[in-house]
Amino acid sequence: TTLVRSGCWRGAEGTPGKMADLEAVLADVSYLMAMEKSKSTPAARASKKIVLPEPSIRSVMQKYLEDRGELTFEKIFNQKIGYLLFKEFCLNYVEEAKPLVEFYEEIRKFEKLDSQEERYGRNREIGRA
Repeated sequence: TTLVRSGCWRGAEGTPGKMADLEAVLADVSYLMAMEKSKSTPAARASKKIVLPEPSIRSVMQKYLEDRGELTFEKIFNQKIGYLLFKEFCLNYVEEAKPLVEFYEEIRKFEKLDSQEERYGRNREIGRA
């Protein structure tokens, strides 16, 4: 019997299925890791670096996602953490990708502008860069 993050006790009877249990365990591990990190790191000095789970946990998560067809570029890139990891990789390890990522970031900022005047001015700035 285990206590999952939701506060529910799960036992051998009434278990919704192996995958649901796996999801609960992965959620519990992530939650506990975050709680441990928050205890040891002062909020003001907390690192903004993205920390990946241990390799053994990653392999279980990867297999789970592969089995469900969730490991595609589009699905990962369109999630915030997937995009941030991709961006970090490109900026730190792929020299040719830096200008492309920076250009993409400028386009994302441009799309958030409300007025046509702001867009026109920003358009000129992006075009000169």
